[in-house]
This record gives sequence, C-alpha cells and structure tokens, in this order.
Amino acid sequence: MIDTYLNFESLSTIDDEQYKEVVIEFFKKLDQLKNKGLHNDNELTRFISEKYSRISEKFEENPIYEERIQTIFPEISEHCSPPYFWDTPLNDYMKNKWGLIINDTDLQL
Repeated sequence: MIDTYLNFESLSTIDDEQYKEVVIEFFKKLDQLKNKGLHNDNELTRFISEKYSRISEKFEENPIYEERIQTIFPEISEHCSPPYFWDTPLNDYMKNKWGLIINDTDLQL
C-alpha cells in the first residue's frame, strides 16, 4: 500500500490538489486495515522506519517528495502531535489534522 500511494514517481510529480486526494485515499485504505485489526505496534513502526530509510535516498532529488513523506510517515507511526490516526475516527482525524472533510464520494476543503 505504501508503494502504491507514497512512491517517488507519483508524489514528486503531482500538484497540491492531487496530493490531498492521495492523502485521503491512503488514509481511507489504512483506516480499512485498522478496522480489520491492524494497529500501531513495534513491528509496524520498524517497518515504517526501514521503508523511510530506503526512500530517503530520493530526498535530495526532490524536496517536494521529502516534505510530503516527512508529513505522512510520522502520522503513521505517531511521531507527531495529536490527534493520532490510530485512536481517532477517520473523519475526525482528517478534519482536525489535515483540514480535510471526507465522505465516501468526494473531497471538500
């Protein structure tokens, strides 16, 4: 899922509106996994850290990619300020953290 939504090729070339759509879709998918039992634990944090280390090589090539990844990855591992994704309903999290109002069919800013 991370490779699908947070890969260098897509995140480094899309505009801000497309980025917001990617963020929404990513967290919707992650929320589905959370509802099926995925939770933030040491294994997930280790996976995120390893993934971050591998993709950080691309940061010098594109500062926009770096900024976007450094915004999303801490949210997954809860190395950020509240509200936390893992213990907040998705709509509340997206509204309070990202300033985005979501529903099943569209995006509102």
